[in-house]
Amino acid sequence: MVVINLDPYPSPRPRFSKRGTYMPSEYTAWKKKFLKEWLKHNLSKYDPGVAIAVDLKFYIKPPKVIARVKKNQNILKAETWRVVKKPDLDNLEKSVLDSVNGHAYEDDNQISDLHSCKRYSLNPRVEIVIREDGSGQDEISFVMMAKRDIEILKESTNIVDFWNACTEFYSDEELAWAWLHPELVEQK
Repeated sequence: MVVINLDPYPSPRPRFSKRGTYMPSEYTAWKKKFLKEWLKHNLSKYDPGVAIAVDLKFYIKPPKVIARVKKNQNILKAETWRVVKKPDLDNLEKSVLDSVNGHAYEDDNQISDLHSCKRYSLNPRVEIVIREDGSGQDEISFVMMAKRDIEILKESTNIVDFWNACTEFYSDEELAWAWLHPELVEQK
């Protein structure tokens, strides 16, 4: 686990000007600080094509109206108070994932599993764990399907149609593998 002692910062919407689109300077400065802290941990980068899982915990400084109340101190110290206000969790995720893009992994499209939460804390920070996703996807080497189901696979324009037509006979893993590797599906 990597702990970055910076206040979490949400990704804002892009700004527009006569010169084109840009991100606010405060945001780009935060991303640079985050990356600088990340690089201090000297972690290796995941190779392209490797599925990775990311766990993120955002600890946000509570508003003064919450922090001043004496009875709130224990729950703030325990860091269990869920944040149900802005910033949005997806914008916090985007800030962190974009900051380490190209350094922790080649591209954030490699992220196959993402878990995150945001809590109030008197010690604002971001905790991040990146690991290879051992979902078992690579354990399947082939799937044997009935000829009818292979035809459905070839004719389906989206995975939902294929999934709905074939779910009663195959596991979710087999269906996902067949959709991703239709050329390797064998006929029963």
